[in-house]
Amino acid sequence: MKTEKLYRILSAILMPITFILAFFTLPFALMSFGNPSTLLGLFIFICVIIYMVKSVGFYRKHILTELPAKASNREWIRINAIVAVVFVAEIFVSAYAVFFQPESILKAMQIFMNSLQDAEGGTSLPVTAAQMLGALRNLMIFFTIYGIIMLVHIFCSFKLLKKYRHLLTL
Repeated sequence: MKTEKLYRILSAILMPITFILAFFTLPFALMSFGNPSTLLGLFIFICVIIYMVKSVGFYRKHILTELPAKASNREWIRINAIVAVVFVAEIFVSAYAVFFQPESILKAMQIFMNSLQDAEGGTSLPVTAAQMLGALRNLMIFFTIYGIIMLVHIFCSFKLLKKYRHLLTL
């Protein structure tokens, strides 16, 4: 029973973030058709969204009501959970770079800011590279917490899939 309670709490935290992620994925999808190099990121975002929707849907529709489900639900959840783990790993690698190698990030931001300034015709930008790094650190704190919660949610999903495998018969 502890797993189900933790799962409900984590789902309540993650679902609003998933809806926001889905909202930002729509324009990202349109942009990806013009720039194919971003299709991998789009694929990962879509898999994270599918994982959350399918896993929470399985819990609400089948575990709580004890109704049987299609066996393909397990595969949808498992495959998309694996891609979600890749997404979380990307978050952790990025967080490592931001927190433990800020000098290289700051240099890269400064180069980017200089190129923007040159493109603008020499006008000064309203933010500095240090301010952008601070905003990026805050964003990475949020996404690191999100990633940890997502990993625990995935672990709970696998436990629930194993515990309720008798419901996956159709």
